[in-house]
Amino acid sequence: MVFLLSAAAIGGAYAASPAARDAGQSFYAANHLYAAGDYKKAEEGYMAILAKGVENGAIYYNIGNTYFKIGRIGYAILYYERAKRLIPQDGDLKSNLEYARTLLPSSIPEESVFDRYMRYLKIPFADMNLNALSILTLAIYLVIIILSAVFIMNPVAARKSLGPYFILIAVFIVTLTVFCMRYYDEEILRHGVIVLKDVECKYEPIDKSTTYYKLQEGDEVIVLTDRELWRRIKRPDGKIAWVKMEAFDII
Repeated sequence: MVFLLSAAAIGGAYAASPAARDAGQSFYAANHLYAAGDYKKAEEGYMAILAKGVENGAIYYNIGNTYFKIGRIGYAILYYERAKRLIPQDGDLKSNLEYARTLLPSSIPEESVFDRYMRYLKIPFADMNLNALSILTLAIYLVIIILSAVFIMNPVAARKSLGPYFILIAVFIVTLTVFCMRYYDEEILRHGVIVLKDVECKYEPIDKSTTYYKLQEGDEVIVLTDRELWRRIKRPDGKIAWVKMEAFDII
């Protein structure tokens, strides 16, 4: 497992602040513990950084690695998924997440044809986080506005450039569609990862309720509502059930 060593990402734009320097030092210390094989203390060190309000893809990624090393694969997948939202372009993260998933059985049915096509549509933008995708969408929109103004003032240029212009509009429509899908998926929906084995999903939020189906460690679900110690969740195939909160965590 490759882990991220750079503390520059921890400080970010606030690298000069004492809090950022302290976070960077704590990050290096946790990395040293990880390299020494003391994964439990390394995990505690990374968690202490998060407790200070620092959210960073490198931290989530390294926490995922520590959980992987101690055999808690469900939690490893959870933190890899959290890191993926911030650093989706990281090759080591992609490899580790894919490998972790191969180690666990899944009870999730295969995706539908529609979901498969939507996933294919997102592939060209997979290495971009939501902020980068929004900037790209806005940039294409501004170019279209500028070109439209130029074409109004110069009809001759418009006739010569209609092909590329309409291609740009098509690219904008695709980019905007993917942005809206990603925004809804990442900011509106609440996704969770099952962190325990053989989790019973009930028809009702009570222990004596009949089990509807079971989920396995590492399975991903959508969280619908909360009720005391239970959460109402939905599988990718649309089946809804109740699960105890302790069985999974929100990405």
